[in-house]
Amino acid sequence: MLKTHQPFIPQIRFRSNQSYLFKKVSIAHYTTSYGSRTDSQSNVFNTNLKQVCEIYDPEEYAYADGIIVSLVDFVRFPTLSNEKESYRRKHQSQLWLINIEESPRNSYRTAQINNVTELDDWFNLTATLKPESDFHIQYRGYRIKPEIVNLIQNKLNLKFNHTINSTFLPPSNSFINVPSIYLNTLTSVLNKELNDRQDAHSQACPYTCNQPLSTDLIQSLQPYLPPIISRVLNRNIVYIAWFVSNCDSHSGREQYVYKLRSQPGIHIDIYGKCKSLFHSHIIPTECPKGTSNCMEKTLSNYRFYLSFENSKCDTYITEKYWYQGLNGKAVPIVLGAKIEQYQRIAIPNSYIHVDNYQTIEQLAKELHRLNKNDSEYRKYLQWTQLYDVSEHYGPTARYDYHSTLCFLGHYQRLHAMKENNEQRQYLLKRIRDIFNIGKMHLPNFNWETATTKLIRISEFYNPKVNCWDNDFPSFLRRMINFLLIWWKLF
Repeated sequence: MLKTHQPFIPQIRFRSNQSYLFKKVSIAHYTTSYGSRTDSQSNVFNTNLKQVCEIYDPEEYAYADGIIVSLVDFVRFPTLSNEKESYRRKHQSQLWLINIEESPRNSYRTAQINNVTELDDWFNLTATLKPESDFHIQYRGYRIKPEIVNLIQNKLNLKFNHTINSTFLPPSNSFINVPSIYLNTLTSVLNKELNDRQDAHSQACPYTCNQPLSTDLIQSLQPYLPPIISRVLNRNIVYIAWFVSNCDSHSGREQYVYKLRSQPGIHIDIYGKCKSLFHSHIIPTECPKGTSNCMEKTLSNYRFYLSFENSKCDTYITEKYWYQGLNGKAVPIVLGAKIEQYQRIAIPNSYIHVDNYQTIEQLAKELHRLNKNDSEYRKYLQWTQLYDVSEHYGPTARYDYHSTLCFLGHYQRLHAMKENNEQRQYLLKRIRDIFNIGKMHLPNFNWETATTKLIRISEFYNPKVNCWDNDFPSFLRRMINFLLIWWKLF
């Protein structure tokens, strides 16, 4: 992945003091995000939050309370005219959040950062694919289907507890004698925000999200589940599809595909940009561009799908699994993150991990076994009977960077207030309640002191620590890949 847009470095601009009843918490984007600019004209806050939060232009970042950096568009940190002074030391109160949506290997290559330690001791919060981040970026999540919950309750006579019990909110006039416009406005905003987020979470995850059913419970449900219908093209030929557009990956997936494709009875068709460049075998059917549900229709012609990531890095599980892999038509074969990490994040029994097999020959043998044994094959599709998959079920689905930085900014202001009245304590708890809805822990934010620590990114998100694949191929290596691998995949 290379930058296809001009690098953006905001030139600091003076911001005049505005006349407000109280100062809102302000957020600014120091970088663009994949070339897209976010500024004061962007509609990022809902009507309710606009009463207490606002977006500044990137050029006004020095005046903002919270700063968002997208690493893919990052060029350099801000400096001061006096080179002996440190911008970060001068602006210690600012909360800086780093957003990294790619693997460590690809992220730093795209940003052209050779020394990861350059990012150390600057950021307060992280948003990455690692569950240990403040924001765990996960393309989708899963929940138990409502009809399955009904079966468990009505057929198995087991009880399911609801995810959320309503939080007690005092009447709106509880603090009517408090003269502070700031506290009263914040009370109204937080109460509405808490209610709205609780409602959204209880609708998306009425019982639980990203928590699988036990093996015993699934076994007890078997008599009540409808049969799974799967298409068999040929018992002796294993049909596999692969959608791929990055032909020079760190993970070595091209070599793996070539070796797998060389096994007797294994037929792999390649779609995407790499297919258009290097072609593939004759494809049985291909839906026209723009056709709705194109991938689902295409994959209905295959028994398996290659969900091969471009990097082998910790918890690097992307849309290749969550979107293409969980299509419900073909069983995904995954390569990328370790088995233990798939077991921690992915839907159980929804994938085949290549690391479970010591050799490619063993994997091919297992694929042939599943191709000839429908009952065994369908075990990998049973999740479609049990779970729904959606971006609304992800671990941080009800949180966004802007509102989170705004809430934390107000939390710090409230914490710093000298008055220790009931309303202040109430508001501090309300903000904590909002983050408790989805069990969002924010490991880098200390709720007791309302402070954060500066993060050593080189220890948290480093390809030398978090990845076990090869560095990006050189130009010569890429040419060799083309000659020795892709022409064989022709």
